[in-house]
Amino acid sequence: MPDVSFMLNSITDMQLTADGQYLLIHGDQPTAALHRSVLNDLLVALPNAIEHADRVAHNNQEMGFALHCQGWEVGRLNGMELVVIRFRLSAHAGLSFSLPAEQIPYLLQALGGVVAASEPRAGDVTLQ
Repeated sequence: MPDVSFMLNSITDMQLTADGQYLLIHGDQPTAALHRSVLNDLLVALPNAIEHADRVAHNNQEMGFALHCQGWEVGRLNGMELVVIRFRLSAHAGLSFSLPAEQIPYLLQALGGVVAASEPRAGDVTLQ
């Protein structure tokens, strides 16, 4: 079967199938059905694609991308060895990250460094 591509220029609705196996994306083209096994890969690919597309569109190779966050929560998993940080995004969506508990002091140190910066500089982002 030959590869078939289509251009999706708008999304009007998204929903999961009743069995949770597929994400259906409705838009200006025939409905796209994404199997749940590819959703994690898609989650990684989309921010990278957004950042790269913005860099090309604005001819700025330094441009970065960050999702807007409306709130956050912190918890523990797996007998307290993993710390989970969950960010609440728009439309009640959430995005969670887990990291080993021993990395928390370094995270606090990095956050403290950002907060302690005396003069915020527009457009500058430092990631560790």
